[in-house]
Amino acid sequence: MRTIKKLQMLGILQRIFLLVILGIPFNAFCTHIVGGEMNYRYLGNDNYEITLTLYRDCYNGVAPFDNPAYIAIYNGSGGLVSNNAVAITNQMSLPAVVNNPCLIPPINLCYELAHYVFIVNLPPYSTGYTIAYQRCCRNQTIINLSNVSNTGGTFTASIPGRNLVASNSNPKFNSLPPTFICQNEQFVFDHSATDADGDSLVYELCAPLDGGARNNPAPSPADPPPYTPVTFTSPYTLANMLGGTPFAINPHTGLVTAVPATSGQFVYGVCVSEYRNGVLIGKSSRDFQLNVVPCPKVTGASIFSPQIVCGSLNATFENNSFGAATYNWNFGDLTTLADTASSFQPIYAYPDTGIYHVTLIAFSSFNPLCNDTTIGEVRLFPPFLSNFTINNQHCTPQFQFNDASFGVNGIATSWKWKFGDSYFSTLANPSHTYSISGDYQVTLISSADSGCTDTATKIIHVLNIPVAGFTLNPDTCLLLAGINNLSSGASTYQWTASGLTLSNEQQPNIS
Repeated sequence: MRTIKKLQMLGILQRIFLLVILGIPFNAFCTHIVGGEMNYRYLGNDNYEITLTLYRDCYNGVAPFDNPAYIAIYNGSGGLVSNNAVAITNQMSLPAVVNNPCLIPPINLCYELAHYVFIVNLPPYSTGYTIAYQRCCRNQTIINLSNVSNTGGTFTASIPGRNLVASNSNPKFNSLPPTFICQNEQFVFDHSATDADGDSLVYELCAPLDGGARNNPAPSPADPPPYTPVTFTSPYTLANMLGGTPFAINPHTGLVTAVPATSGQFVYGVCVSEYRNGVLIGKSSRDFQLNVVPCPKVTGASIFSPQIVCGSLNATFENNSFGAATYNWNFGDLTTLADTASSFQPIYAYPDTGIYHVTLIAFSSFNPLCNDTTIGEVRLFPPFLSNFTINNQHCTPQFQFNDASFGVNGIATSWKWKFGDSYFSTLANPSHTYSISGDYQVTLISSADSGCTDTATKIIHVLNIPVAGFTLNPDTCLLLAGINNLSSGASTYQWTASGLTLSNEQQPNIS
């Protein structure tokens, strides 16, 4: 017995080691189901065809679909009628289809769909039946749920009692849910359903249901009702499950609209209530994880803006568009109708200084619906000139620099000084002390509120203060005075005695 247990433990450790080698987290076994819905169809003679539809993340998920899936049926009193082990009936991939032909769909998404279909006989019961399948846990990358690592899903439908209706088939959604929507783009999707009995349908957004737990990810049987909805984390709520322009659903058509502002993975729910002769007889739901991703445009118009031109009336435009075949520019010159061009990066001569609004249309090479338009701004100002003055006490290393920049559109409002010795300043009138003598190139980059910028450069000479010093070596026999010049920082010399100039040499011998 001990040998068998050791072999079993060894097998477990080997599987864990394999997961580590493959880079697969242990908790990934429970993070593949991203949504689902439950349907039933009455076949007559108390027989029902039950269909569980599950959606799986095959890009981030690791585990396959449950096969079989355990689908429980409870009566209206909470008693377990049956727990059905149902094999996969069919399986398929969901295409990553973008709802706008001018946007590029992502390539790092993979969703699969599986159907579990079986037939069960359910005798008439006054309070009906509840069908349920549960699975934990949801992807930990979901950002609109709290405690997401321990939150699962319950996919359920209720069959009304025979005292309410003689028979019923619940609504079936007409279209597969989208695997992704584009960030900051208008999202429109038809979540309408068809009811085989012709019942009236009313749509609403609803919170998905929690189910399963980390220590029991696939309950068999699933828990009986009632079921607890998931908990949204702030700032997300049932009224705003995506952020940005909130989800909205037309209660009569099931048409969903939104403009999501944040990329990431979000969970949402759509519920459809069915009414017969004005009486509510049931509610069905769709639970789904939606990916919000940036979707680049096939054609995009873009120009560098605002563009500032100083001291010239000619503006050269920088075209940053992509995916376009041709272009149309309108330079915003209201004095003429000839202010247009079709070149990639045109130059336009304006009649005067001022602010002009420029329009660029980038024409798609394959679909006129994908043409894109952008509006930029060009600002033309008179010349702005950088200049500065220098104050220095001769033969000292202290310098005072004073801004003298000027333009018709205003004086300088920002400065960057480079003193030529690796020191900088952003003051208007800085002072600076040099530590070593020599020639330095001083640069001032100044700009005005208009955005006009200019650069001025000057050379300065930093001189050392000369220090005079010498000693005498007199030769009384030859009547000579030998001089040892100890001066520093000097380039010329003058030797005097009693007011008389004796020599201009550096090392004279005075007789």
